[in-house]
Amino acid sequence: MRLPFRYILTVSELTREIKDILEMQFADILVEGEISNLKVPPSGHIYFTLKDDFSQIRVVLFKNQARSLRFSPEDGLHVICRGRVSLYERGESIN
Repeated sequence: MRLPFRYILTVSELTREIKDILEMQFADILVEGEISNLKVPPSGHIYFTLKDDFSQIRVVLFKNQARSLRFSPEDGLHVICRGRVSLYERGESIN
């Protein structure tokens, strides 16, 4: 039996493909959950986990968007977030 040809992706190529799919499929979504692990470093960005009873996702709210919030995010707060899904690609190579 002859196996079909398989194209081998690098990690970077696979990451790019996943990122493209996510950004196209989830370009403008609403997600409901609870804020946890809130961190606000000096950069002004807001980092947190959005979770429910079964799953969690990591969230970054960039400084420009954070300025327009009409409330102060805090751990335990139940929220509805509007945003897009993306995947962070590391910009430097590992040797």
